Amino acid sequence: MNKKLIALSVAGLLSTSVFADNYAGVSYKMVEIEAGSSSVEPSALEGKYGSFLTNNFALEGRLGFGIADDEGVDIDSLLGVFGAFHFMPKEKFSPYALIGYSRGEISAGSFSDSETDISFGFGADIAVNGDGAFNVEYVQYLDKDGVTISALSAGYVWNF
Repeated sequence: MNKKLIALSVAGLLSTSVFADNYAGVSYKMVEIEAGSSSVEPSALEGKYGSFLTNNFALEGRLGFGIADDEGVDIDSLLGVFGAFHFMPKEKFSPYALIGYSRGEISAGSFSDSETDISFGFGADIAVNGDGAFNVEYVQYLDKDGVTISALSAGYVWNF
């Protein structure tokens, strides 16, 4: 009985209908892939959906894909789950820090590879009205086996 009650309580707490502060966003990413002394800079489009679990902490999922290659290297997919700590969530300028786990897949010609790693970053939302904000962000998605994938992005976030 206790296990069922705990499971039901956790499910209720994690239900997005319990939280009024949900958001979704889209961003253009200038990705940099570094391997040794060489680097390429394909671009990607990423969507995110998040929900505030407390006044400052949100949990979000992200999905991205390449929209332009560089020297034949393309982003096939970016997938991640992040915790975001917003330092001033109700202010016009709201900086935040991110930590999470990502999976990235890149391709170059017939070669394709995917990796997973701990990800981290920082950014800020700049409110433009009651329901939306411009967003700027830096994220390091992967740093594994001599390859680093990071991105600088600009986008828009809708709050609902």
